[in-house]
Amino acid sequence: MSWDQFKNLFTRNWKEKLLSLVLAFLFWFMIKGHAARTNMPYGYGSERFGRPALPQILPPGS
Repeated sequence: MSWDQFKNLFTRNWKEKLLSLVLAFLFWFMIKGHAARTNMPYGYGSERFGRPALPQILPPGS
C-alpha cells in the first residue's frame, strides 16, 4: 500500500466518516446514560404489576 493510497483512505468521503463517528458517539452516550440510571421511569420495575387485593371475609349475618 503506497502512501497515496493510505492518505486517500482517510480523506475520501471524510464527511460521511465524520458523521458516522458522531452518530456512533451519540448512540454510545445514550446507551451509557440509560444503563447508568438506577430507577426505571414509567413503572418498569416491580411496582408495574400491582399485588392482587386481599379478599374481604365478612362475618356471617352481615
